[in-house]
Amino acid sequence: MDRWTVSDGTDTVTLSGDPERWLVELDVSDPTTPGDPSDELGTNDDRSRRLLEAATQAVALQGGGRLEYWIERVDQRSDDVPTQAGFVPYRDLLRLRRELPALITDLAVRPFTEADAEAFLECNNRAFDWHPEQGEMTSDDLAAKQAEPWYDPEGFLLLEEVNAEGEPATIGFCWTKVHTDEKLALGEIYAIAVHPEHHGKGLGRALTLAGLAHLTGCRLRTAILYVESDNRPALRLYRGLGFETEFTNRSYQRIIR
Repeated sequence: MDRWTVSDGTDTVTLSGDPERWLVELDVSDPTTPGDPSDELGTNDDRSRRLLEAATQAVALQGGGRLEYWIERVDQRSDDVPTQAGFVPYRDLLRLRRELPALITDLAVRPFTEADAEAFLECNNRAFDWHPEQGEMTSDDLAAKQAEPWYDPEGFLLLEEVNAEGEPATIGFCWTKVHTDEKLALGEIYAIAVHPEHHGKGLGRALTLAGLAHLTGCRLRTAILYVESDNRPALRLYRGLGFETEFTNRSYQRIIR
């Protein structure tokens, strides 16, 4: 992954990734005292727009590519700056929330072990072959996630079934996460999937309940998850389990050829 920055001496835009997907992050400094030099650069909206335009120009000079810029907790004005800079909204990620505990499930799951890595990756990549972040996960990607401070194998739940050869095979998982940096700790259904060959059996619902049960056992009172706004089957499932939309994160893109 490449990473580079463009700065006007006060504000900075960082691009990371490759021409297939340049992730754009803005750092607009806050004035600390009256007369701060950044005051002369205009409003935060003006400065953000200029940074997005600078990022676009930088990618153009490198031969082109696709730029992706995210805004968290969008409101009615969120589209203004990106669209003025030539970006278009193309993806909404909803954060859903519900209180704990949830219903009980009798689904038999077990914690992840290092011996499960290959089977998990096969299940994950089949289930998320359409997903821009979760799909095409490698062993290095998995190791990087496991190195994060929040990782806990006890909350990485696997669902198995005996295959035709008489051996257990991973057919689904519910990977949970605990956010201890919040005022009140939150539990998250971080990633959940059922192998495509086992869709239609109600396993997604049961796996979600297994994950919520684990989070309840961690003495958490609230659970969250993120889901694509156009993933209607998943939304129908989560709404049926009592999740409600808390806010929306929106991605904007601009393609330079």
